[in-house]
Amino acid sequence: MTDWINESFQDASKDYFFLLNKEYPETTTLKLVGDRYRLTGLQRNILFRGITSREKTASRKAKISGDLKNKKLYVDGYNVLFTIMNYLLGKTIFIGSDGMLRDAGAAYGTIEDETFFYKAVDVLFDFIKKSGVQAVVIYLDGPMPGSASHSKELEKKMTGAGIAGKIVRAKTADGELIKINDGIIATSDSGIIDAAGCKVFDLARNALEANYRINAHELMGPAKHAKHTKRKTGPQITRITRIIETKETT
Repeated sequence: MTDWINESFQDASKDYFFLLNKEYPETTTLKLVGDRYRLTGLQRNILFRGITSREKTASRKAKISGDLKNKKLYVDGYNVLFTIMNYLLGKTIFIGSDGMLRDAGAAYGTIEDETFFYKAVDVLFDFIKKSGVQAVVIYLDGPMPGSASHSKELEKKMTGAGIAGKIVRAKTADGELIKINDGIIATSDSGIIDAAGCKVFDLARNALEANYRINAHELMGPAKHAKHTKRKTGPQITRITRIIETKETT
């Protein structure tokens, strides 16, 4: 669904970006802009998760890596799997100003259908197996409901796919990932990316693009929907980047 893309959201995006560049607090700015343009909860989530300041955008983009061959990969498990799963469920997915693929994030921690969760695992492992990565460590947040059974199932699937690596249930995946300095981390979590001391890989986006023909449209472009058929056009991935223009001061 792309009915959240309207004139109010476009204007709100410009104002939000402008104020962030003036170093206004994100939470206060989101409420101010969201209320002014009467944005929905979904639109506010996309604004908050999809747009950041020019400085942070540049910093994050400088960390993005496009190569996994012979590298050690450390994965923010639920973050990556939820993004893939939400795509498969036809939920709102977008590319933020920093170039990272994200979902609207309103239902993090909720798995509506385990079938789609494990389908996301298959999509992920299919990509990792072909990537030439040296080894993989997938961190799962221990407090997440079902993490124990997810860990066991992921271990089985990883072994079955012939992927070198392990699954780690941690107190928080965030706490483990920000310590990494000898490989590449895979996450779209803004806080982790900002704190990271190593390169970052957009694993969800790359895994999806390897399995589905995803068209990344400009936010102002035509909105089309399609079936989730293998190698056919999938749900719309919309790009926020180009509609975020600095407003001139008056």
